[in-house]
Amino acid sequence: MATLIIFFLIMLDQLSKGLAERLIGQGNQVPVVPGFFDLSCLANKGAAWSLFSDHAWGLILLILISTLVSFSLLWFLGKVSDKRAKTVLILLIAGSAGNLIDRLRFGAVTDFLSFTFGSYAFPTFNLADAMITVGAGLLILFAILDRHFLSAQFGVGPADTGADKEED
Repeated sequence: MATLIIFFLIMLDQLSKGLAERLIGQGNQVPVVPGFFDLSCLANKGAAWSLFSDHAWGLILLILISTLVSFSLLWFLGKVSDKRAKTVLILLIAGSAGNLIDRLRFGAVTDFLSFTFGSYAFPTFNLADAMITVGAGLLILFAILDRHFLSAQFGVGPADTGADKEED
């Protein structure tokens, strides 16, 4: 079931990027809620907030890192049974794969969601970026709410020795 959800999320990401490219067009902007939310179709050749976009080696580095991370997350997905951990991994895998597909096909990722908060224009992003952000946010939240979450699900962090049971 997790595989189907991942494929669905990747397809949703790819479809949304394709629609943005076709309906808005690269470099164009369509106001949705004036002064707050616009659809702005941009090609991002770098990582988050265009990091490494000015370096030819940056694209290769991003592809390698994204591929390694995706395979690592897939391995973990096969090992975990906790629904929270599966949710985190599904979001991270789908988001990483969605942006990796763009980098491999086009050499850039299509970003199209633009928000402005007063005088601050938040960097333009896409659904894959949102999946990665929500997945990472959930991972942090679960780790804060359950201090044994990371060690129990992924084998990282402090192991439960039972010594801290008296402190609880």
